[in-house]
Amino acid sequence: MTLSSVAIRRPVFTVMVALCIMVLGLVGYSRLGSDLFPDVSFPVVAVSVPYPGASPAEVESQLAKPIEDAIVGVNGLDRIRSFSREGLQTTLVLFTLDTDVVQAATEVRERVSQARAKFPDDAKEPIIARFDVSAAPIMTYVVRGQGSLSLLRKYADDKIRPELEQVAGVAKVQITGGAKEEIQVELKRERLEALGLTPGQIVGRIRAENLNVPAGHFWEGSREITVRTTGDFQSIEDLRNIIVANAQDGSAVRLRDVAQVQDGFAEIRTRAFLNGAEAVTFDVLKQSGQNTVEVAHRAKAAVEKMREKFPPGMDVELIIDQAELIEENVAQVQHDIVFGGLMAILVILVFMMDLRSTIISAIALPTSVVGTFFAMYLLGYTLNMMSLLGLSLSIGLLIDDAIVVRENIFRHLHMGKSPMQAALDGTREVTLAVMATTATIVAVFLPVAFVEGVVGQFFRQFGVTISVAVCISTFVAFTLDPMLSSRFSGDPNAPDRFAFIKAPFRWFFGELDATYGRVLAWSVRHKIVVLVIAFGSLFSIGSIMELMGSEFVNAEDRAQFVVEIELAAGTSLEETARAVKPVEKKLLEHPEILTLFTKMGPDEEVNKVQIRILTTKKQVRTDTLEDIKQYAREATSVLKGAKVAVTDPPFIEGAGTEAPIMINIRGDEYPDIERVAYEVERILKKTPGVSDVQVRYSPGRPELVLNVDRQAAADRGLGVADVAVGLRAAMAGAEAGYFRRNGDEVPILVRLDKEDRMDARSLEMVSVLGKNGPVKVGDIARFERASGPQVIERENRQRQIVIWGTPVGRPLGDVAADFQPEIAKIELAPGMSIYYDGELRLMDETNTNMALALLLGVVFIYLVLASQFESFIHPVTIMVTLPLALVGGVLGLFLTGRTMAMGAMIGIILLMGLVTKNAILLIDRAIERVREHGETPLQAILEAGPERLRPILMTSAAMVLGMWPTAVSNADGSEFRSPMAIAVIAGVISSTFLSLIVAPVVYLLFEGAKDRFARLFRVKRAPLPAPAE
Repeated sequence: MTLSSVAIRRPVFTVMVALCIMVLGLVGYSRLGSDLFPDVSFPVVAVSVPYPGASPAEVESQLAKPIEDAIVGVNGLDRIRSFSREGLQTTLVLFTLDTDVVQAATEVRERVSQARAKFPDDAKEPIIARFDVSAAPIMTYVVRGQGSLSLLRKYADDKIRPELEQVAGVAKVQITGGAKEEIQVELKRERLEALGLTPGQIVGRIRAENLNVPAGHFWEGSREITVRTTGDFQSIEDLRNIIVANAQDGSAVRLRDVAQVQDGFAEIRTRAFLNGAEAVTFDVLKQSGQNTVEVAHRAKAAVEKMREKFPPGMDVELIIDQAELIEENVAQVQHDIVFGGLMAILVILVFMMDLRSTIISAIALPTSVVGTFFAMYLLGYTLNMMSLLGLSLSIGLLIDDAIVVRENIFRHLHMGKSPMQAALDGTREVTLAVMATTATIVAVFLPVAFVEGVVGQFFRQFGVTISVAVCISTFVAFTLDPMLSSRFSGDPNAPDRFAFIKAPFRWFFGELDATYGRVLAWSVRHKIVVLVIAFGSLFSIGSIMELMGSEFVNAEDRAQFVVEIELAAGTSLEETARAVKPVEKKLLEHPEILTLFTKMGPDEEVNKVQIRILTTKKQVRTDTLEDIKQYAREATSVLKGAKVAVTDPPFIEGAGTEAPIMINIRGDEYPDIERVAYEVERILKKTPGVSDVQVRYSPGRPELVLNVDRQAAADRGLGVADVAVGLRAAMAGAEAGYFRRNGDEVPILVRLDKEDRMDARSLEMVSVLGKNGPVKVGDIARFERASGPQVIERENRQRQIVIWGTPVGRPLGDVAADFQPEIAKIELAPGMSIYYDGELRLMDETNTNMALALLLGVVFIYLVLASQFESFIHPVTIMVTLPLALVGGVLGLFLTGRTMAMGAMIGIILLMGLVTKNAILLIDRAIERVREHGETPLQAILEAGPERLRPILMTSAAMVLGMWPTAVSNADGSEFRSPMAIAVIAGVISSTFLSLIVAPVVYLLFEGAKDRFARLFRVKRAPLPAPAE
């Protein structure tokens, strides 16, 4: 007993099963989150080791190399990146995507612990933690109010940040702009010298006086009384009056005698500007693996609740909201799904001219789509671009099985059979064909398991969603459709009130059948001509693809981009602000630039600037985003000698795609690396279509290097770290505790007066405490002027310099084809290498993985078809449509001006699973006629062609029109979605018309070859397999 016969005989059970699928789907949909793309969590562990006073070169040799040597053998390791800065070593250990980051962190901790013995004695304890490289702000707010920026920052830091960081899914809140309060203790060097004091001793005295110390407890009757001594400073005057030493005459020396104590603000290393005006802003970052939209909604709700408590005149404004972009993309794809479904249903109505048949077939759509949501929920997927694209592009496909089944039942009804018998016979007759088409779709996406990396993470949700949806649609086609056909089919011989409307359509379809019959008859008589014309077109694919160009992904117009500026090393924050001010003014003059959000001194690198530019939406904009980017480049041309890069927000946060072109030069010695880096820079600058070329390396930062005479220092009981820490306390300052005021803790910063730390001579006079008293730095060390890298970057245990570039006006693949051969000619010193990173690397990975997926997809299709048809030959007959579809898909992309990017490649792989459907319907029917009616292969194919023409055209038209809204959309994110749909539409159209001609010809050629083989070797032909039950 077949599935369809059970469904026909048990209608209530069948309806309940369908309703169960719908209910579970709706429950799953209600619990699905929304995101832009599938969550790709990159397993990264960070190792940080402070090394006070050490130069970047010392940090590299003493810390970076031992750490790298220790962790190089960790399981699942992908790359090691090291950043050696003054006084700090940071090592990022990047693992493959399938690595358990918790286990990896444990193993890294063990390895670093073993290497700890090799660290310098002055190095601090390593800090090891998971690091989220994909952590990026999902929202940015600006704080507005009548008070000063410092007061606005204080309120944001004290009130807003703590509450937002309690919101589920929020990792942290970063505040930019304004200044932090601090109590400044500015020491007078001459007075300290006269008293034999050092800055370190002053810090110690302040800490000792600013204590709460418990003294114990006693009993007062039955009550326990705690005793404690409170030494908190109650006022600035208390701090000024503490005794720091005794003079020679025995009188007390107070802090006010050796220092100026005052309220002030910490040195500003980062500033924020909104549309040219200085502001206080805060970014909300989500935790790794959390859903962006859900976290954003919770954070917005928390801000709205806090808004009620804001002081008068203060407010916050949301200026950047990534959740809005995600919701717009999801809403657009959902719109495409609904509209595409309606178009596909219209196709059924036009072809079948029967309202009952249209309704019965159309039921497959909502059941399949809604049922898929439950599977997505179970698998932990979200409503993102990839999963929804899978549904959007398969809308026409989901109704195909129902069309084939219903059309065949409809044909049997017109033979005079009862609805029950017509449903049984009609479904049984196409069971093999429908199962084969569904199996080929699933088979195409089986190779997803072999696709690795970021591309595999993206492709997996797309492929699984389509596979689940088509499996549900096949189940519905074999159960609900035949059951409804057996119960609700009308009398085909009854008078039709709309016959006058249908008559022209019937005449058209009759003429179409007849015309196709004549074309088919001509084709089978001229087989060689047909094959030459069909397969001759294959030779054009290579030329067309060369003209198209290739990229990782098509550039998206998100109505925003980023301008990164790096001024000369050593430029102060104030000078940076002055230099960038004219640039901001020029940018704001553009009528389609809405918002400028500027960060000066990101990561406290005061010579760097990031400007995020928000523009009007592309649907209402007169200039293209590329035009506005070029305007921004021209606006920054006033910054002579500055490095400028204009980039889009990363397609995938954390994937290492800060720039489309990233070329890493690796080696052991900087002179060799610099030589190659500047040669690569020269090649990129002369390559047409490459802009924003910059070497991400600043060797010339001015430095004043303190060289300590270790023996002289040791004689006085001092180590290098003692000198370095003492000098740092005198210059940058040392925190000597906190001053508690109105519930706030204000840091107390102690350092030399500004006049005593202005030049090398002043610094030589700084005293540090030795074993016999204060020792001047100049007595045990000397200063030298030098220049050196601010950061030494290493990757995979070698030093590295990175060169950035951006393709403008030409595809990434084309410009890479120009500069890569030139770069390959550069002579490298022993041990050096050149590594391509960024979108260039991801593009190569995509091409390799997609080629593998395509090849394996073809293999799996053959395996499935051979199993279904119990034949080694017939699958080849059917698969002849694959190259024909490829021609159409590539030509469609070329004619619409698209490049061969990830979206287009996914569309072509999907196409491989779709286009075999037509040939399966045709060849399966021909085999059935040979088996059941004893016809010759020629007679069978000439009869099967017109008989299967209408369902073939219906399914193809349903697929084309179902994907049409996605193909022509100009909504946000359409640059990624549209090429997929275009490739599928063009491939389906070309393969439909060519397969109706070419597949019969190939079928007859193979059948003739089999007959000749049998006669030649007198082999008895095996009987044809029985039809599937």
